[in-house]
Amino acid sequence: MSEEEVSEEKEEELQPPAIGGTFLTMAFMLWILINPELRDFMGETAGTVLEPRITFDYQYPVLTFLLAGITMISFTTIIRHFIIDWEKMAEIQTKMGAYNKEMGEARQSGNEAKMKKLFAMQPQIMMLQSEMMSNQMKPMAFTMLIAIPIIMWLRIFVNGLDLQVMSLPWEPNYSLDDDLWILPHWILIYSGLSLPFGQIIMRVLKIVSNSGIVDGASNVENIR
Repeated sequence: MSEEEVSEEKEEELQPPAIGGTFLTMAFMLWILINPELRDFMGETAGTVLEPRITFDYQYPVLTFLLAGITMISFTTIIRHFIIDWEKMAEIQTKMGAYNKEMGEARQSGNEAKMKKLFAMQPQIMMLQSEMMSNQMKPMAFTMLIAIPIIMWLRIFVNGLDLQVMSLPWEPNYSLDDDLWILPHWILIYSGLSLPFGQIIMRVLKIVSNSGIVDGASNVENIR
């Protein structure tokens, strides 16, 4: 292989991952946020599926929040699990950990030659960081298509309650529609009920996914 071909191959290796999809996802999310008619449509569409099943004639709002949260978290977590390359993520994190460890040891020992070699590898490390971020952003558009309609439907559900309050141990008349900073109370209750369940699902799926990962990336020399 000629020196020119080797140079071109190295340049290709240092090309950052495509970020067009990330920008499109962010633009799509912004469009949803600034378009109330679209948000209402998404909420009403989700309601055609959720309302007959988990509304309970508006008698048990906490149970409705819980089941809506479990539905959303389950779908979005499973989507993230299958779209994100967790093996690649673990490999990148292992490589970056090995690099940071060796850099720290070189600085402590004053090994200038090793530090110079490691500094020369920083472009590859930056590419790894960019690749990891791009990988994490992949499922966002799909998860937003599930999460936003459910949240918009919950807003419709809260507005349909005869009494928009609930009893909590520290507050017998806790208003669902009041805000804490910019978030309505019902969002906080919904998040508090659903997020722990999502963490359980994510941990189980990661354990299953990571069980087959080899640790061959633990050496900093394997960084490419």
